[in-house]
Amino acid sequence: MSYFGYHYPLYVPPSHLDDLRGRITITNRRTTKVMEQHISSGIVIFGATGDLCKKKLIPALYKLWEKKLLPENFLITGCARRAPTAAQWKESLGEYPEGFLRQLDYVSADLDNVDTLSHLPNYLHDNTYFLSVPPERYANAITNLKESGLLDDAETSRVVIEKPFGYDYKSADHLSTVVARHLREKQVYRIDHYLGKDTVNNILATRFSNILLEPLWNRQYIEEIQIFASETIGCEGRAQYYETAGAVRDMLQNHILQVLALIAMEPPCRMDAKEIRREKTKVLAATRLSENIILGQYDGYRSEEGVDPNSGTPTYFAGTLFVDNWRWEGVPFNVMTGKKLPYQCVEVVIKLKAPPLKLYEGEVNDRIVMRLQPNPHLDIRIDIKSPGLNDDLELATLSHDYPQDRAIDGYEKLLYDAINSDQSHFVHAEEVMESWRIVDDLLCTGEFCPIRTVPYLYLGGWGPQHKTQFITNWDYPA
Repeated sequence: MSYFGYHYPLYVPPSHLDDLRGRITITNRRTTKVMEQHISSGIVIFGATGDLCKKKLIPALYKLWEKKLLPENFLITGCARRAPTAAQWKESLGEYPEGFLRQLDYVSADLDNVDTLSHLPNYLHDNTYFLSVPPERYANAITNLKESGLLDDAETSRVVIEKPFGYDYKSADHLSTVVARHLREKQVYRIDHYLGKDTVNNILATRFSNILLEPLWNRQYIEEIQIFASETIGCEGRAQYYETAGAVRDMLQNHILQVLALIAMEPPCRMDAKEIRREKTKVLAATRLSENIILGQYDGYRSEEGVDPNSGTPTYFAGTLFVDNWRWEGVPFNVMTGKKLPYQCVEVVIKLKAPPLKLYEGEVNDRIVMRLQPNPHLDIRIDIKSPGLNDDLELATLSHDYPQDRAIDGYEKLLYDAINSDQSHFVHAEEVMESWRIVDDLLCTGEFCPIRTVPYLYLGGWGPQHKTQFITNWDYPA
């Protein structure tokens, strides 16, 4: 092959050069420079020896490679403080084809040590840096990456940050300040893996490509909206992490508020990152907690390994939020999320108002149900007349199962978007701050909190139902 008239071999990561030395022909002094120009882009995964990299990131990158959706000769560099050889790291990842493994390399470097960052590839003109490291290291990591010169070009460098972005409003504000000092917003990709799910993104397609729904999507026709994110399991070995997170930080502040924003946002003027995130931010800015809030903790949580015997960490949240704008004024958004509940799913139930005049006995308000997982589907539930002599009604469900055979993993979508500089499915800084503002009172502890944050114990059922039954008439998933 030739490039600008010079002949050069295809690029292979540095770890392969020993095996290939003697088989690569150097044609002139500029071969190395030309070869580096040919390898135009790559991703560096910090924390490459951790579970997230092995179980999510590398499998997602492999699927993109398999579908030929990665740039040609794209370099995937694993990076961590530990110093295995590249061969040992690749072996630890599991079984992959040789062709894919040839695009992987490993470099030992420490995000807390600027000098070691010089070990990273510096010949790529477009790089994505994925911070698969503990959240408390984010601020220092971004500072040092900037100091090392790796983030100087805002057009060709970007940083992917895993959730949580901050621990509360104050810490999120501090981290946002650090990020803003060193990076432009276009370089920052804050992951909420829910936003990579096909079924979550289908909310926008369902809403904005069907004129059938738009006239109904407001306070005149919708009585309430319920959002469920329920799990049947407990902490399952994650109690040490969960003790510092709880249901509010783990689910409400990010995943559930993102789903709420997609359900409630105004139509963007264009389907691009700037306009979608602008509309989500506006909805979150108008959202507030009501006083109708219940926190719970499943019986047995305090006996989990790593949990304080007197822990007040909630494993359950149920309550009402309101969106104070013209479209949604007065419509309750009733949310329930928790562990050790009877059914596992993520589901949105839109309850429509009753007709102005009741003509039939047994009328049930119409519903639109969006099941996001598992077995995702869209249901429209309406009353029809039962066959026979009487004017009895029965429920009819118009249902469409979302085609799972073509669905993709959330990380596959998000990595593809980050590599291609598309922020549509990533969270803007202002979204983050608004979501922390909404839940801030729930993070209060002690005697002088504005609302009760001491959790009620529950054993089985849908949480502390002796309290939550007064919030609304729940349409529990089944």
